[in-house]
Amino acid sequence: VTEKDMSRAMLLGLVVFLALMVIEIVEYVVGIKVLGGNLIYMAILAIPGSWLIVHYFMHIHELWNRNKEE
Repeated sequence: VTEKDMSRAMLLGLVVFLALMVIEIVEYVVGIKVLGGNLIYMAILAIPGSWLIVHYFMHIHELWNRNKEE
């Protein structure tokens, strides 16, 4: 693994982390400001956050890409 690959991976991790922070802040604001019927908004906001966690931090995409790398 080269230093360039490591710095790209670190940058990607930082971007994903910041995206998760933005999603969480929006969820907080929706939870505080929307007094009724906010469940659908919270569920919609949970989908991209969950996908980011599963895809980038749990590396679930490697299960499907394993055959391509071998």
